[in-house]
Amino acid sequence: RELKIEEYSVSNRGLRPNLVGTPEQLIERIAAYEDAGLDLLLLQMSPQAEEMDRFAEQVIAPMKAR
Repeated sequence: RELKIEEYSVSNRGLRPNLVGTPEQLIERIAAYEDAGLDLLLLQMSPQAEEMDRFAEQVIAPMKAR
């Protein structure tokens, strides 16, 4: 589904899926979202580059290996 510009928000108010925890907990939660039909995950982290690298290594890579 494409978002209209009016639907897009720069902030994450209302878009908090509580992706907090160990990599294993995040993998389980994201897998549950995928099972429910999720096909896009927007992430906001700080510091952005370092945390995205860590997320890719510790969460995304193990998910792909499943």
